[in-house]
Amino acid sequence: MSPTPSFTGERFLPECSGEIWYEHWHRYALARQLSQDCTVLDVACGEGYGAAMVAETAYKVVGVDLSVDTVQHAKNNYRHHANLQFVSASCECLPFSDASFDFAISFETIEHIEKQKEFISELMRVLRPDGVLILSSPNKRLYSDAHDYHNEFHVRELYRHELEELLHDPFPHIYWLGQKLLFHSAIWPENQACATAEYLVSHDQQVTVSSHFSVEPMYYIAVCSRNPAMLPTTLNKLSLFSDSVEMVYQDYARQTKRVMELDQLLKDRECLIAERDGFLSLRTQQMAERENLIAERDALLDIRTEQLNEHTELLSERTAHLSVCTEQLNERTEEIIKLNALLVLRNEQISEHERLNVALNQQIDYRASLVWWLKSPLRFITRAIKGNS
Repeated sequence: MSPTPSFTGERFLPECSGEIWYEHWHRYALARQLSQDCTVLDVACGEGYGAAMVAETAYKVVGVDLSVDTVQHAKNNYRHHANLQFVSASCECLPFSDASFDFAISFETIEHIEKQKEFISELMRVLRPDGVLILSSPNKRLYSDAHDYHNEFHVRELYRHELEELLHDPFPHIYWLGQKLLFHSAIWPENQACATAEYLVSHDQQVTVSSHFSVEPMYYIAVCSRNPAMLPTTLNKLSLFSDSVEMVYQDYARQTKRVMELDQLLKDRECLIAERDGFLSLRTQQMAERENLIAERDALLDIRTEQLNEHTELLSERTAHLSVCTEQLNERTEEIIKLNALLVLRNEQISEHERLNVALNQQIDYRASLVWWLKSPLRFITRAIKGNS
C-alpha cells in the first residue's frame, strides 16, 4: 500500500466522508452494474477506487489519469486485481486503438476540460460502435449559479442543454438520469422485497403522490450509445445508495451537536457581550464623571490663573513701588550720611568752641581774681620798660 494522496478538492479520495462520498460511490456502483463482463475504460480514474470496484464484475478495466503520482498510487494499492491496469495519459489524447472498449466511464471529468468536444470525440473513437458511455456532469444552474459558488478546479461547467448538444452528435441515443443527495423518510417492508415504490411529496402542508422526483438534479448522468439497442433496459428505476454505518446521518448528528454547542457558545458570548456592555456603560459613566471633574478642575484652574495673573500684576506694581522707595531710601540714606558727616564736623566745632569757652572762662575767672589785678601793674611796668629800651 502506498501513502494516500492529500485531498485538494480536485480528485475525490475514498477516505473522504459526507455527501461527496455518497455521490461518487453511488455513480460507480451504477457503472459496476451496467458494465458486467465488459472491457471498461475509466477516464480520469483518480485514486483508482472506482476502477477497482468495477473490476470486480467487468472483464477488464483500464484506468487513465493525467497525474503520474496518482497512477502510481493506484497501481500500488489495487495491484491485487489481475484484470485492472492504470495508465498515465491525457484524456484528450487517449493512447488506445480505435474501438478498444465496450464501456467507458467519465465521472466528473468534462467540467475540468477546456477542449470538451475533442474529449467526447476521443471517447467515441476508443469505444466500439455498439459501446456505451456513462458520463456525469454537475448541473451548472444548481451547482454554481443557485449557490453563487465557484469551483477553482472547474474549467467549464455545463447547463443541461449544453451537455445534450455536446453529446447528441457523437452519441444520438441518450438516457438521462438525475442525481442528488436528498433527505427522505423511508418506510419499507421489513425483511421483504419491495414490489413497488411510491414518491410522496409535501408542499404547503399538502401531501401528494408523484410518479417522478420533483427536485432538480445536482448532477446529470448520461448513458449514451450510437446503438439504441445497447442502452440498458433497467435504468427506469429508483436507485438508492446507503452504507451500513449511515455515515451521512452520523455526520448530520455530529453537525447538529456541533450546532447546539455553537448555539450555547453563542449564548455564552451574548452573556459576555451583555456584561461587557454593562462594564462599558459603567466605564462610559465614569468617563463622563471624570470629564465633568476635569471640566470643573479646568474652570478652577482658569480662575486660579486669573487670580495669579492679578496677583502677579499687583506684585509687579508693588515691586516697582518698592524699587522707587528703595531709590528714595538710598537717596535719604546718602543725605543722612552727609548730614551725619556735617553733624560730626559741627560736633567737632562745638567741642572746639566749648574748649575755647572753657579756656576763655578760665581766663575770665583768672582775670576776675585778685591775683590778676595784683600782677597787672607789674606787667604794665615790664611792658613799658621793654618798650623804652
